Amino acid sequence: MGLLNVFDFFISVVAAIIPILIGIGVVVFFWGLVKFIAHGGDEKAREEGKNVMIWGMVALFVMVALWAIVGYLQESIGLTSWSSLGDLPELPTTIPT
Repeated sequence: MGLLNVFDFFISVVAAIIPILIGIGVVVFFWGLVKFIAHGGDEKAREEGKNVMIWGMVALFVMVALWAIVGYLQESIGLTSWSSLGDLPELPTTIPT
C-alpha cells in the first residue's frame, strides 16, 4: 500500500464524514435559534441560545474550510476518490421554440 493509497483512503474517509458533520452543525445552529426564540423572556436561556448559535456557525465554518482544504490537497496531489459520486447532471442548453 503506497503513500498515495494512504492519502486516497484518508481523503475518502474525510469526504464521507464532513457532510454528516455539516448536517450536525446545521442542526446545532437551529437548536440554538429555537432556544433563543422560544425563551424570549428568560435572559439566561436567550444567552445560552445565542452561544449555541455562535458555536454552530464557528463549527460550520471550520468544517467547510476543512472540506475545501481536503479538496485542494486532492487536486494538488492528483487523487481521484473525491469524484466518486460521478459527473453532475446537465440540462439541455437549447430553448424549444
